[in-house]
This record gives sequence, C-alpha cells and structure tokens, in this order.
Amino acid sequence: MSNKLVLASAGAGKSQMIVKDALDLVKDSSSKILILTYTENNQKEILDKICIEKKYLPSNIYIKGWFSFLLEDLIRPYQNCIFENRILGVFFNPSDPHMRNGRMISGRGEKVGKMYNELHYLTKNKDRVHTTYISKLASRINKESKGKPIARLEQIYDSILIDEVQDLVGWDFDLIEKLSKLETLSITCVGDFRQTIYTTNIGTKQPKTNIEKLNKFKNLGFSIENLNISWRCVQSICDFADKVHSAEGIYKKTESMNTDIPNEYLKHLGVFAIKQEHVKNYLELYKPVILRVSKSTQKELCKGNSNVNFGASKGLGFERVLIIPTDKQKKFLLGNYNVFDKDKTEKAKSSLYVAITRAKYSVAFIYDDEDELIDLERWLPN
Repeated sequence: MSNKLVLASAGAGKSQMIVKDALDLVKDSSSKILILTYTENNQKEILDKICIEKKYLPSNIYIKGWFSFLLEDLIRPYQNCIFENRILGVFFNPSDPHMRNGRMISGRGEKVGKMYNELHYLTKNKDRVHTTYISKLASRINKESKGKPIARLEQIYDSILIDEVQDLVGWDFDLIEKLSKLETLSITCVGDFRQTIYTTNIGTKQPKTNIEKLNKFKNLGFSIENLNISWRCVQSICDFADKVHSAEGIYKKTESMNTDIPNEYLKHLGVFAIKQEHVKNYLELYKPVILRVSKSTQKELCKGNSNVNFGASKGLGFERVLIIPTDKQKKFLLGNYNVFDKDKTEKAKSSLYVAITRAKYSVAFIYDDEDELIDLERWLPN
C-alpha cells in the first residue's frame, strides 16, 4: 500500500485533516480505521472533532494512545512467547528505570542466559511494562512470534493514521517499518518535527533527531507532503517562527491563513522585544498569556497573570503571548542561530518554536537592558 508522511506547520489544522481523512475513508465502506496519537489531550481533541462532524463516533473508527496500541494490539496477544504472566498496564518513566546515580542497576540486562529478563522490560511486580522499553518489547515479541502481531493488524484494520508522529523515536520506528511493509494496510503519519517537546521514550536508539526521522521515512518509501499553512498565526509570526529551524533545510515557508484580523488587534501585530521595566505596562495594556519554561520562572511576574509552561502550551492558541526566554533562547534572539546545535535533544529548540506559534496576533520577548535583540521591534509605553 502507499504510505505517506504529512509535514504540518503549527496551526495547520493537522488534527482536523486526520478527522476528515478518517471520515472520508469510512463514508461509503466498511473500512476500519485506527487513529493513533501520543498525548491524551490530542486523543480527546480528535474524538471531539469527530463527534462535532458526525454527532457520534462511528463504530469502525478506533482512537487509541500509542502506548495503549502497543500493549493491546502488539504485546498482549502474543506475549507468551516471551513472558507468561499477563502484563496489566504501563509504567511511565521520566528517566531510564535501569539507571541509578548515573550507573546501571545490576540484573537489568535484556537477557539472562538465553531467556528474556522480565526486570529489563517490566516493573518489580512484573505486571507493568516500562514506557522506555515498551516499543522494544513489542518489536521483540513480533520477532519471536515470527511477525504475527503485525500481521494480525492487517486482519483488523484497513488504514492507520498516526498523529503527533514527531514524538516517536528509536524502537517506535522499528514498528513503523514493519507496518509499512504490509500489503493491504495503508499508513498515514502526520506531525510537525519542530514541536518535538515530548517523546515516547528516552532511549538511545536512532532515529532521534528531526533529520534522522525524516530520512527514515524516506528510506521506508513514504511519500512526503507539506501542510505548510497556519490558521492561527499572522504572517509576521509565521516568518519569525520559521527561522528557528531554517538551518535544517527541511521545511517550506509557512503561509498564514489568518488574514481577517479584528480591528482591536490591528494596532499591535507581529513580534516584539520588551525591556523588563516595561513588562507591567505591557501586561496591563495587552493582557498576553505568559509562556515560561517552568513554574519556578519569574514567579512574581506570573502571579495574578495567565501563564502556561512551554510544554503544556503545545496544542493551544492565544491571541497574544509574552515569552520569558531561557538563556539559550536569548542567545538565539541575539543572533546565535547555532546555539542549539550541540544539544542532545530537540527539546530546547522546539520549545522556542512552540512558544512563538501559540500566538495569533502578537509575540513579545522580555529582554535585559544590556541585550540587543536582532530583527525585533522594541515596544515602548506611550
């Protein structure tokens, strides 16, 4: 089957596109469609959009989280080829469960002799699988059962639509590769790699970077489509956001569809720099949502004002935002466009892109007196 990857810009309406594709696929047929996405918020968003369109969820459209899919569709049906006791659920890992104080915990290797080690994949009670290793376990079970879990999917579903594909890494792509080789099941993956703040696991297996992931899709024969529009951000914000990942040479220029601007926003559009001493005036005048890296950032400033952490803002949109940049983000704003190049993950760079693209009409960065932010208009109170 033909498989495709859709590279969507922030605010492009990718979830709406997935909903439309799913409803079109089931309109005049008995096709069974599986929609997969990483975050619970996005699962709810897709369900809500389908229910708005149809007033109900069609019986042949299934919506699952990535971890639920791995556990229910790939691991449990054939887990006896590796582990006998039923795996009841997943255990979310903020870090590698096999590391303590920077060292590997004894007895956590993948195998003991020729047998798979339960403590490598499962919690101490041996009833929940670590999210760090769930994709690896699914891959191992597929191999040991001679491909039965993946082949089984072809008997259940006709199409799989994967949203937030930018959050998949490492062993997830081993499974994507197996899925892509099925003859009668089509795969559509949708995402914006520039929004990679969260990932399904913290392992070391490639692909991990944006370029590695894109090359993997190309090598698997996926056709590449671009959804390089934004229904949220005005053009000046799109242009500034595009600069964050421009050196990668992957993404086309984002075109704003937000052209019918209400009169009350016309006098203050675009991207601005604001001195710390003027922030109070700016907040009173424009009432932007403050975006920051964590709850510990400028608590006094955020107190009494709407504020959201970078990660939690993903998927949201606001009329105006005021960004408290991190030290690295400040360096980027000062013209050091290579400041993120040596980072082990895409998180810091992607957080900047996500923060900028939350705004419909204006973005403002707080800067210190001694800084000279390039290409940004300075805002001054009247």
